[in-house]
Amino acid sequence: KLNQLVNELRSRGVYRVAAFYSAGAWALLQVADVIFPIIGLPDWSVTAVLITAAAGFPIAIIVSWFFDMTPEGLVEAPVTPDEPTRPMVSASHLIQLVLIVVLTFLVGYLYLERLSDTSRDQVNPLAAPGTGRLSIAVMPFVNMSQVEDRDYIGDGLAEEILNLLAKLNELNVAARTSSFYFKDKTADIRAIAEQLGVSHVLEGSVRFDGEQVRVTAQLIEADNGYHLWSETYDRQMGSILALQDEIAAKVVTNLQLLLSPESREVLSQSTDVNPASVDYYLRGMAYLRMPPDTSSLLIARDFFEKATNTDPEFADAHAGLCNSLLGLYSIDLDIGKFHAAETACQRALVLDRRAGAVYTALGNLYTVSGQYDQAINEFNTAISLASASADAYLGLGLAYKNSNRPALAEQSFMKAIELQPNYWRAYMSMGNYLFDAGQVDQALPYYQRITELMPQSEIALNNLGAAHFISGNFAEAAQHWQQSLELAPSSDAYSNVATSLYLEGQYRQAAELYHKAVEFAPDDCELWGNLGDTYSQLPDGADLASAMYQNAIQLAEKRLQINASDSRTLALMGHYQAKTGGREQALSYIDRALDLAPNDMSVTYYSATALAELGELERSFDMLERALSLGYPWEVASADGNLKTLRSLPRYNNLRVLSE
Repeated sequence: KLNQLVNELRSRGVYRVAAFYSAGAWALLQVADVIFPIIGLPDWSVTAVLITAAAGFPIAIIVSWFFDMTPEGLVEAPVTPDEPTRPMVSASHLIQLVLIVVLTFLVGYLYLERLSDTSRDQVNPLAAPGTGRLSIAVMPFVNMSQVEDRDYIGDGLAEEILNLLAKLNELNVAARTSSFYFKDKTADIRAIAEQLGVSHVLEGSVRFDGEQVRVTAQLIEADNGYHLWSETYDRQMGSILALQDEIAAKVVTNLQLLLSPESREVLSQSTDVNPASVDYYLRGMAYLRMPPDTSSLLIARDFFEKATNTDPEFADAHAGLCNSLLGLYSIDLDIGKFHAAETACQRALVLDRRAGAVYTALGNLYTVSGQYDQAINEFNTAISLASASADAYLGLGLAYKNSNRPALAEQSFMKAIELQPNYWRAYMSMGNYLFDAGQVDQALPYYQRITELMPQSEIALNNLGAAHFISGNFAEAAQHWQQSLELAPSSDAYSNVATSLYLEGQYRQAAELYHKAVEFAPDDCELWGNLGDTYSQLPDGADLASAMYQNAIQLAEKRLQINASDSRTLALMGHYQAKTGGREQALSYIDRALDLAPNDMSVTYYSATALAELGELERSFDMLERALSLGYPWEVASADGNLKTLRSLPRYNNLRVLSE
């Protein structure tokens, strides 16, 4: 029977098919292994050919058993009669068998080798943790000149190189604030690489001689500290941004990266910008990265305006102008600044639809105007273009937070911290999220971390003071606020200190500081409302209080024209209308605010103060109780003169007992 089976395999052409199939599969796999990477196909495409070839082998054998290929086409294979006298295995049969086995093992070996290579790639010790890709950190380029105020050029060049490399899917790039954290620190390159989790480090220096710039760049392998590549460039200031393309291309070459067509297109894009515009843009970015106080934002805006005036086609400069104007609007609520930001963002989008920074600026614009779904779309686009952008994730988190999606908001904020563990803005965003959610104790470590990253930051001290204040630690809050005021007088600093005086019953002193705050932000409705609350507690302050509330109402209406979904402003409008006798308007604003943000402790608290003023005492108690359950401090509520009508009622004592 075995002899008959062998004869049947030979007569039906099974040997021949197996031999030709194995040879053809082997040749196809050799071609695929060489050609596929050249034309930009991913590694898994070769593996797919291997799996297909392996799966097709038994199918080819089965088909050859039942059918023969003849000049007339595919016909049923004939059955060979028994030939018991024929030798079971001849010399030619043995050669065919050996050839089939050898070819089959060659194909199998190639398949196993590729799987082994893939496995090695996945655990590449030089790759970023958890990926099969090489990784790099771009350090700020050191200013080697005597001109100290040109540090921003080295920082800007390094950031542009970093942003360009971050667009390559084949390379993991440490985020800017993670690598720039080591600026001016005497740390060993290998220690830096280990802390950042990268296999390579790019560092460099810049030296100026008038308009001539000498840039030196070097690529270092982290595990042994050896230089893979080093080069010096002499350039005019105007071509400094174009230099990023050359350096990035050299990095790719020396890392021996096989780039996809998309990545090759990224590197082939030329950068041709007016030299003076480049200088203004880099200066503006240096100030935009500072804590967002009025002074730094104004300087940033001025530099971006100079950049766009010098080169109107410079998209990134328009995006920077948009962000600086939005920052100023968030401080003084000047609607003109918002509309100017809107114009700058739209211009940036027209000029460059492939820049992640442009979509991040657009997302910020839509968030400020209350168009949260549109903002989320823009931030996701920014992330698709620059997956390591912490700013895009922070904007996405804020849009999710404002649209009542807390789980997604927290996830986005934590992703930003993961991407840039030394970024003060990421910690501030997470701290503010927890603070607004009533989780003040959890917010404190994030605010504390900001003061460690920026010990002399008035913004960090203000936030930390607010967290202590809302926790009932008034003395510690006042200390932080006073430190902030000494560092940089601002509307927030004056307002915070004034609030602590208000709660202590020192109304005239509080009014003086609120007036100073108004000088810094005359369009801020909350400051005028605070003045109204303060004067309403003075025996002779009724008329002044009414005037302050009217100013607050007018400014709040303007704010709602920009963002009709601003729940905090809606709740404040309810409070102001209640204080000026607008009962129906007050109730309408309160209902709208609570519909938008039923779990916001500030919204429910302002609703309680408005309802108390309107005589809706039971409902006011309900809102106050809810605000306290959401994290609003009893110490603040019990000292607020706006709730004095509740203090003589039994339910107030019950609340006090529960709070204690």
